[in-house]
Amino acid sequence: MIPGRSLRHDLRHPRNGALLPPLPPTPAVITLFLVAALLLPFCLGAGSGDEDSVPTAKEMRLLLKQAALSGDPASLAEVMRRFGRLPGRDAAKVVLSTAAALGPGSDDLYWFLLEGVAAFQGPAAHTEMGEFVVRNKSQPLSRDLLNALRKNHCKYVNRVIRRVLARAPLDMQLMVVDIAAEVPVRRTVDVLMPILRREYDKEKGGRKPPTQLKKRILLALEALTLNQLNSVINWEGWWKANRNRGLAVIREESENDEPTTSLARPLDPVRARQFFGLEELSPGKVLVIKGQRAKNGHDINFDHIESILGQLNVPHQVVTKDEFEKKSFKVGNFAAILINCTQINPFCQSPGHTAGAYTGKRLHRCMGPDPHDMAEYKFGKDSLDKLRRWVERGGHLFTEDWVLTEVLQLIFPKMVRAGDPLEGGQVGIRPKRGMTSHPLLRGVFVPPVKITGNWGGDEDDDLDEDEEYDPAQEDDPGDNDERGGTTVAGGENPEDDLPIPDPEIVAVRHQWQIDRESPSLEIRSRSVEILMHSEDLEEQCGNGAVAVSFPAKQGKVLHVLSHFGKQGSGDDEATIENLLVNFLIEVKIRVDRASGSR
Repeated sequence: MIPGRSLRHDLRHPRNGALLPPLPPTPAVITLFLVAALLLPFCLGAGSGDEDSVPTAKEMRLLLKQAALSGDPASLAEVMRRFGRLPGRDAAKVVLSTAAALGPGSDDLYWFLLEGVAAFQGPAAHTEMGEFVVRNKSQPLSRDLLNALRKNHCKYVNRVIRRVLARAPLDMQLMVVDIAAEVPVRRTVDVLMPILRREYDKEKGGRKPPTQLKKRILLALEALTLNQLNSVINWEGWWKANRNRGLAVIREESENDEPTTSLARPLDPVRARQFFGLEELSPGKVLVIKGQRAKNGHDINFDHIESILGQLNVPHQVVTKDEFEKKSFKVGNFAAILINCTQINPFCQSPGHTAGAYTGKRLHRCMGPDPHDMAEYKFGKDSLDKLRRWVERGGHLFTEDWVLTEVLQLIFPKMVRAGDPLEGGQVGIRPKRGMTSHPLLRGVFVPPVKITGNWGGDEDDDLDEDEEYDPAQEDDPGDNDERGGTTVAGGENPEDDLPIPDPEIVAVRHQWQIDRESPSLEIRSRSVEILMHSEDLEEQCGNGAVAVSFPAKQGKVLHVLSHFGKQGSGDDEATIENLLVNFLIEVKIRVDRASGSR
């Protein structure tokens, strides 16, 4: 749902932060009537050149606010669809300024507006988005808008991409390279090529290592063209010779198949290529620690991360807690350790004893006779000290659920602490505003990538011009994307006179299944980054963090408040899977850097 109270309570003036006066709540039927009343003249006169029929920015702002206050998602979606058809930049500007004015507690509306405007198909709307992102490059919303644009494969997205690559910080540049890999038109390659040269020049003839951005661009070019050329000089020469053939022909003639994975949903093209590099990790780099079986044969593990790694073909080693406890077990060569959530409370493990009524702490009353063989499978002090030292020397630690209580709050007490136990159940989750550019959130909150469809097919047959890419020109006359039509380079664009397609507005509200009595996350340091947040949890216990990361000297910790295999849909399971994939990609980068691999 899109809560109607969000705008009423949380809409603030974008400059001075003052609360804007509310409009009275409007029933959905009245909102839809207002939509028709304001936009019907434009719809009837579309393409007629009657500029007076287009609603003013003030009218659009009023209409958007009324739709939000109605509390009806269908009304708001209809307004956004109508806005998406309007020519010019005003509609995008109104939506973005409205989202920027939203205060805390209105996440559903905030993300709905960004996902809606990011689906707009008009050229001028993309110009406005590009200028907005660069103009507000220090603001969280700019990064979140780029994340939402991941679902838009329209050729005009290059208007955003080239502005960000020219004038925005590195984290945003990395984001748009991921976007570029899914915009299969020639102009995308044109935009990336000079940036590839710029990054190559930073190497000073090999005296400096390749930049992260250069590596990412090479992967994007490979994804777009299905060719592997490796060096900048090879790419430049090859593109000059092959550009006029168009991407459709280049891809069709390539024998390089797109990579696939066994994940809950496909990875985007760039991360898919990084992901398959994980198979090259040596077996001694990733360790999973699990709980040993109790004497009665009971499995005390609430998750089996080792099974996920096995499905993904990631080399790893598995040890039990008691094996890890031995002084002879060394961890110095491991780059990553992942710990299963296990039962950490005392319980009876006598063979033949049966379980009775539930007593809390995920345990049942033992119905067997005396004596009871009581066990408590927890890390000892030596193991905790070993883990802490290993992380501080550069290790990457992944933990979940009760490991917060058993490990993290004990070895990093100044960072996090286990809060009150939760009731459990489904809770809505969102990225923390502005955190979508974080490496660990790449691809986590984006729609599934397209694995079929028109990848630049139907490009014009007469692609025989030898023109060099002119960065002053927004678009390429030979490009033809999935929605059809060509784009004329230069100032005037005949497509501005054509009807703009409806934006496809699909806002996914991700949910996670939280186990009963999982501890909430109490943040104790500003060094802790909240990656994912739940307003539902915050209302329950005051702590809304769902996934956090923090540094520990040279190392890093990632903790999630859930388990693998618990989520109710592929999209929801994909969020936790993608977190793990991103974590492992970071580990691979660290291993490569340590070995001197480029």
